[in-house]
Amino acid sequence: MYYYLVIDDGEPYDILFTSYEQAVATVKIRHRETIETDAVFAEKGGYGRACEVDVPENPSGKTELYIEKGIYIYIHRFKV
Repeated sequence: MYYYLVIDDGEPYDILFTSYEQAVATVKIRHRETIETDAVFAEKGGYGRACEVDVPENPSGKTELYIEKGIYIYIHRFKV
């Protein structure tokens, strides 16, 4: 069984997840406003989206997501 730990801008979430999808969904909820704003600007301004949260899980067990302005989120997979 695997567990997933989210490190958000250097701070770990206080919960472990049992799937990568759960971890990403929680990140999206916590950063919903920024992600939505980014999408609106991309549509209106014609530039690519800055947020990168819809990325597949990295086989290495360490996946990196990007929100904005140097806010990186890492999702680590651990086998128990």
